[in-house]
Amino acid sequence: MSCVPVSISKNELKDLYEKKKLTTYEIADIYYCCQGTIWKRLEQYGIKRLPNGRRSFVISKSKLKNLYIKQRLSSRKIAKIYGCAYSTIDYKIREYGFPVKTLAVAHITTLRKNFDENKTNKAYLIGFAMGDLRVRKKYPNSETINVDCASTKEEQINLISGLFKPYGRVWVSKPNKKGATQIECSLNDSFNFLLKKRILIDLWIIKNKKYFSAFLAGFTDAEGCISITNKELAFYSLGNYNSQLLSQIRNQLLEIGIESPKLTEGKTKGYVGREGYANNQNYWSLRLNRKIHLLKLFDLIDPYLKHPTRIKGIKRAKQNIKLRNIKFGNLKMN
Repeated sequence: MSCVPVSISKNELKDLYEKKKLTTYEIADIYYCCQGTIWKRLEQYGIKRLPNGRRSFVISKSKLKNLYIKQRLSSRKIAKIYGCAYSTIDYKIREYGFPVKTLAVAHITTLRKNFDENKTNKAYLIGFAMGDLRVRKKYPNSETINVDCASTKEEQINLISGLFKPYGRVWVSKPNKKGATQIECSLNDSFNFLLKKRILIDLWIIKNKKYFSAFLAGFTDAEGCISITNKELAFYSLGNYNSQLLSQIRNQLLEIGIESPKLTEGKTKGYVGREGYANNQNYWSLRLNRKIHLLKLFDLIDPYLKHPTRIKGIKRAKQNIKLRNIKFGNLKMN
């Protein structure tokens, strides 16, 4: 850029150079002239040259850390607060050794917390996700994991919100015309274990009774039902399109000593549910009715359940079994 005459008053130049701490290069860019022209104007107006406009800008390391790291403000927003060029803030970010945000991270405006890596909690979340959640990245390089679900059940929406709100942003829509509410959660990469497209349960879960119990509790909270029939008989059931998963759960329960009948297949392909979505395949069910096996199952999953309806269901079912035993006798707990 050649040095050409430029119209800039002394007050304008003092404001940009002394107050806003812009460098001569940045001021030259504003007025479409060369940096030498700005140097000449400084001399002409008797404005004392600073050794480096950026270095003379003062913001403490702790203050910048609070704004840039903790509050997640962009360098542009911080520059606006201090009335300086964002390049000056970028310089300070590098000077203090803070990690420069990628474009993906720069667009994240809410605080996010890493998953605690507790394996019991991890197993529960995997079970819940396999039952009722869609997990994805909107684009390959995204540093955000999106978890979403639609439900007509307020308790289900509240549960999902409670599971993920400590870790990131949670957005909940208003119910649509069919009464379905959409919930979306934005999490960081520490939740990438939920991205795996699972058909069967991970081996580390299957091989550990505690982790399997937590997994089954999560899956039960998402897809289960614990209630009383019209004939006043307690029951437990799981329903899902994935017959392989239900068979794996049934086999694992058998190894623990909890028996259930074979899976039943419902001819539900093409059926349109309350949320307005059509089933693209048949629905499978796993069901337990015998008292002795229900009580064993309840002991297994009760410590890990989080859904209020499932927790109430177990209490009602246990009370039902107790009253039936009093009225009819144990009858070998059949």
